[in-house]
Amino acid sequence: MRKISYDEYIQELRRRSLQLYTRWAAKKGRTLPSSRPRDPGKDITLFLLDRKRWEQALASGRIEKLGPRRYRWNG
Repeated sequence: MRKISYDEYIQELRRRSLQLYTRWAAKKGRTLPSSRPRDPGKDITLFLLDRKRWEQALASGRIEKLGPRRYRWNG
C-alpha cells in the first residue's frame, strides 16, 4: 500500500472539488459523467484520512461535541 501525505491529500481534495464545481457550472445543470469506482484499498485509506481530520478538529476545538450525534462548528 502506498503512503499518502495528509497535507497533499487535503490540497488534492480542494482542487478536485473546485474542478467539479466549475464543470457543473459550465454545463449549466447537465449531469457529470460517472467515474470509475475506487479500489477498496484507496477507499479505506481515504476513510482513515477523513477520520484523522475529524479527530483533529475535535481536539483543536473547531468542532464541539454537544451530545450523541450532535456537534457544533466553531469555525
